[in-house]
Amino acid sequence: MRTVSLGLICLVLIFSSLGAWAQQKEEAPTVGEERREEQKQQPTATRVSEVERGGALLPFGRFVIEPSFEYNHISGTNVSISGFTIFQAILIGQVQVQELQRDLFIPAITFRLGLKNAEIYTRIPWFFRNDRLVFPVSGGGTTTIEDESFSDNGLGDITSYLYYHLIREGQWKPWVPDTVVRIGVSFPTGKDPYDIRREFVPTLGAVVPVEFPTGTGHWGLTIGSTFVRSADPAVLFLNVAYFFNFARNVGEVQDIDFGFIDLGNTFEYSVGLILSLQERLSMNFALNQRITGKTTQNGSSLADSNLNAISFNIGATYVIPPRMAVDFVVGIGLSEDAPDVTMLVRTPIMFKLGK
Repeated sequence: MRTVSLGLICLVLIFSSLGAWAQQKEEAPTVGEERREEQKQQPTATRVSEVERGGALLPFGRFVIEPSFEYNHISGTNVSISGFTIFQAILIGQVQVQELQRDLFIPAITFRLGLKNAEIYTRIPWFFRNDRLVFPVSGGGTTTIEDESFSDNGLGDITSYLYYHLIREGQWKPWVPDTVVRIGVSFPTGKDPYDIRREFVPTLGAVVPVEFPTGTGHWGLTIGSTFVRSADPAVLFLNVAYFFNFARNVGEVQDIDFGFIDLGNTFEYSVGLILSLQERLSMNFALNQRITGKTTQNGSSLADSNLNAISFNIGATYVIPPRMAVDFVVGIGLSEDAPDVTMLVRTPIMFKLGK
């Protein structure tokens, strides 16, 4: 409850600042022009950081190649990544797992193209996973602690978005924030959680999956919006998104009847600020929460399939002239369903198309 309350308080503070700013600027007749002038004068690092968080679009005719690397460490049985959920998978037999330590390494390549008031975004991830299961084994009146390790890797679900700059700050009223809307599709290119290899592990005494699902196995649709307000020397932003996962009749796979699976949909928001330190360096802070509904199998809800992942992110962006930047983010999990720690490094490289 504390973390949820913290998120609500952040939202109240942001919209309170919007109201106060509006009262001070109601008499300004050319807010839109002033906003455009502020954007020109805004430190480069702040603008780059704003683009990386979806609050600003690439200029027309600009193309960005963005390699990135993400690391997640998780202790638990569920993993929540970028708006969808990967479960530990359905086990056959009774397994008493005392502890799960999971390390995820996610290199990815992102392509972005700036259009007129719009942007096309495509991300291709690859997942490397290492799991360590710690469990008790009884025998001869004594109980010993054993562990098993599993490793796997594979292509994840490719996602593609179309961003559109719907409203510019101060375009209608002084208090109106920059508004960028987006719609996206998630393609089921990753390994789904149904058709994965399972083996009998003697120490566990059960058949368990020894491959890792790198995707949901379902098509997905995302709609969302980003709101941005200038508050010199900072930029305030609010991201909201809703992820739809389309139901699928999986049927019987490897003698397991999965039936009709309907993954829970996800609501996600993040609220925070970007603070300019100098021309090339900025810092950013954000509170992120993802709420995922229960998955249903043949119309019946699966136990422990809903998630509430909350994390606090701290990052920095450093610009390397003339066309490169480094964006580094550290995330700290605030709820059981969130990764314990997340580290992300992105290096966008910009190119100019045409003359």
